[in-house]
This record gives sequence, structure tokens and C-alpha cells, in this order.
Amino acid sequence: MLQSPQVHDTVNRFLNAADSNGNSGADGGQEATAPLATGSHDASQAFSLKEPVAMYEITPDFISGKAKATPAGALRVSHLASEVNGANGHRATVLLADQTSPSTGGKSSPVTGGKWHLAGIQDGNTDIGYANQATSDSTVFSEPQIHAWYRLANGTVHPLNQEAVSGLGGQRPMSLTAYQKLVHDRYADKLPGSTYDRKGLAGGYKLAAPAHNAPSSTPTLLGASGALALALAGGAFGFRVHRKRTRTRTS
Repeated sequence: MLQSPQVHDTVNRFLNAADSNGNSGADGGQEATAPLATGSHDASQAFSLKEPVAMYEITPDFISGKAKATPAGALRVSHLASEVNGANGHRATVLLADQTSPSTGGKSSPVTGGKWHLAGIQDGNTDIGYANQATSDSTVFSEPQIHAWYRLANGTVHPLNQEAVSGLGGQRPMSLTAYQKLVHDRYADKLPGSTYDRKGLAGGYKLAAPAHNAPSSTPTLLGASGALALALAGGAFGFRVHRKRTRTRTS
């Protein structure tokens, strides 16, 4: 899949857009948005693609309480991600979505199974940096609604970034059972099919006090850590939470 002409053409155009856009961020991504380059900007770019890694997130059944507080019940593969390294130092992430049902949190390799297709490109490589902190006896996963990253090891959830610390209410580490109660309280009434979902509420999720340092996020298909992103497929990866979008009336 990663060697297909579609992937290489799309990455090439994405890097051209990034090159036309300005300064790079700390993770090699762009700090400002830019349109996807076309026409005269479609110069040939030199880049390499790393082997994809599995990106895990919490499951709706874990949130609702239908699934037990085990790795297999709590986590599933949301998508695969492959790091792009441009010859000029620019970094991006190719996102691959599975056309089959999501894989749950066992240690069998989800990379070799499924029917993966190109879903989009995300600027920078921050998310892959977190995913690469997984070990043979632990799994790294995200709570994308608040941009939090955690490591699950021996039934214990460890925060990997400040958003995760805020997401745990300052408790570190926390048992998976306690974490399930936390996310149930946070999201159970906002799952797909809920009244909240049927009302079409959109925008993002913000933690309530006292976790006031966690930023409000706007979940998208890409869950982008960088500002420049290209989505190629409709719909979001996995479960997302939205809040009502505020409108400003102008005279």
C-alpha cells in the first residue's frame, strides 16, 4: 500500500504544499496552514516512508461499560500511521484506514491484517512518537477527544503527556478499572446513537475543572497534531466526541 503511486503522488503534493508555507515546527511539521499544492508547485520531492505502526484508542464498549477493563476490551486499532521523512527535513504522517472491522487490543500484529487504504496525511510526527513508546508488554493509546496519550501496562494507565495528566485528574498512574469509570462519566452519554449524537452537536470536547489546563480540542478525521492536514476519506477514525458549535450573529 505505501509503495503505491497514489500514496507517493499524494505525499509529494503534500510536501510541496508544506514547502510553500513557511517555517517548520518542533516535530518537523508546519506551524501554519496551507492549501494542498497543485499545478506549478508539483515538483518532485525526495522522501522516505517508515513501516506503519498501529494507533490504538479506547473503544465505545469500554466507555459504555459493556466491555471489561482488560486490554482487549478497552483498546482497538483506530488506524495505522507511517512516518514521512522529507529530504529537506520535513516530517509528516501517512494515515491508513481499515476497510474491515476494527482490531481490538491484543498483541497480535494488526499491521499485517485488514484491508488498509490511504485515508489522509497529517503534518508532523508527534503521534508516532507516542506510539513508538509501546513495548512488548505494554500498549500506547490515545484519548483523541482531549489529545491525551497513555501507556497501558499490567492493568495500569500511565500518562505520557500533559493532556493525559489533566485527563486523569492529576492521578498518575491509574488502574484501568478506575480509568474506565472516568471515561464512562466523561463520554457515555455522547456515544454514537445517543441523544447527544442525534442532535448533531459538533466542535470538540473540553475537560471540566479542576483539569483546567487541558485544551479544548476539535476532533477531525486526522486528529491532527500539526496544523497542515489532508483528509482523503469521509468520516472519523473511531469514536469522537463533539460539543455544540457556537454561532456568532453579525449585524
